[in-house]
Amino acid sequence: MGWNEGYEIMEKQVIALYDFDLLNKEVLNALMQPFCNRDIDHGGCYDLRTKDGKSADDVICFIIEPERYQKAIDEFIPNPKEPDYNEALHDLYYEITRREWNFW
Repeated sequence: MGWNEGYEIMEKQVIALYDFDLLNKEVLNALMQPFCNRDIDHGGCYDLRTKDGKSADDVICFIIEPERYQKAIDEFIPNPKEPDYNEALHDLYYEITRREWNFW
């Protein structure tokens, strides 16, 4: 079982800073330091969205890997069984969070 509250805290901070146009790579890296080497679990997700409709996972991918984020969005073909699940975006989020902050 992962740290649900950690995701909840991180999600709120990422969304708020992005909406106030204060989030860049440096700020995001500083924000993520308390969560490094932890089992951040989506069980704490409130499905918050930015003013332009991004989830916290989207924002993280957009800030760290903007070209790959856009490619994952542009090439997304919904599966009728799971129309909101973008596997490329999901994989990118996990790649980034493991590489940058050692989420597990």
